[in-house]
Amino acid sequence: MKKILIVASAIILILVGIRFANTKISEINRAKALEAHAIPTVGLSEVKEIEIYDSIELPGRVESQNKVDLVARIDGYLQKKHFTEGDYVKKGQLLITIEPTQYLNNLNKARAELASAKATLYKANRDYERGAELVKKDFISKSTYDGLKADKERASASVKAAASALAEAQRNYGYTSIKSPVEGKIGSLNIQEGNYVTINSGALATVTKTNPIYVKYSIDSKQFDTLRDSDFIPKKGSEPIKVKITLSSGKEYPISGVQDFWDNQISTSTGTIDFRATFKNDEQILIPGDFVKVKVFSSKVKKVLVIPQDIALEDSTGRYVFVLNDDNTIKQRYFKDGGQYTDDTTKMSYWIIDSPLIKDEPEFKVGDKFVSTNLTSLMAGMPVKITENKPTTEEKQTEDKKEE
Repeated sequence: MKKILIVASAIILILVGIRFANTKISEINRAKALEAHAIPTVGLSEVKEIEIYDSIELPGRVESQNKVDLVARIDGYLQKKHFTEGDYVKKGQLLITIEPTQYLNNLNKARAELASAKATLYKANRDYERGAELVKKDFISKSTYDGLKADKERASASVKAAASALAEAQRNYGYTSIKSPVEGKIGSLNIQEGNYVTINSGALATVTKTNPIYVKYSIDSKQFDTLRDSDFIPKKGSEPIKVKITLSSGKEYPISGVQDFWDNQISTSTGTIDFRATFKNDEQILIPGDFVKVKVFSSKVKKVLVIPQDIALEDSTGRYVFVLNDDNTIKQRYFKDGGQYTDDTTKMSYWIIDSPLIKDEPEFKVGDKFVSTNLTSLMAGMPVKITENKPTTEEKQTEDKKEE
């Protein structure tokens, strides 16, 4: 009986030991699984080198290419306006009518007087021709012939005077219809219908040409030679200088302009040289008088290192990216940015890497790897697991554009 109890106790101890061992093994495996699950998985990208055009930013102002005041060139009642104030009008479009009756009557009278003068001239010519034949045969006196010649010349002068009067009458009648000399936007009518206007009444309305449109800006004369050497100012035979603008609202204007003029003298009051760029304005977004921020691009290409803006992080020290240590933990690598760059094709934005922010850190170079995914769950010193690298958003867009 005693032996049986000993054997039973031994069996129980063995079973308890086995259960305890299984429990421990399960706990260890669970801990390992949790630890593995807690290590974030990240992808890597590389520092890239791209070619860009250097740029400078300056304040500028939108100006109309042409601004025309509509004025009365004859006296009369303003009979009718043929436009809606604030509309866009075409070149040659009828805008204002000045009461034309008086000028139409003068025109008809001038036409009649010219016809009468031409009839008188016709008779004088025929009399002169007949007199020339008769004087040769002594059928009329020399003095009579001279009289016929004088009548002819007077009739000819009368035709010229009548023709001149007709041209003047036609001109004045034409002034009863005021047409737009340019395509653009018309303002308000300053003198309302029914009022009497004269040549001294001033502007009846103003038409402003807004497409294309100018943006004017100035460069300090002290910078002029430096900017010329950097190809911000066009040299003879060089490519046009590209200009972009940001509106006063902070929104970038979607169409680039071309720098097409710079002045031939320095302003004595400001010490600057005036420049001008021309922009298309089909949608009438640019309004004369508005202040804008002008970005002028050099025609000289330079190579820079870039990091996508949505991957770079920032703290109180500065901008940084996460990079890998040899033991697959991560650390922050800070950099000084040399400004922003937006790719016109992909519309992706980058930080230009100027230099390391922390002293004695190595310079960035093409191909340096940095963490580009799962950034919100990372902290310096954490271990990470590297996954198969997939293209980032901007890399994918760039590749798609290349395939197109």
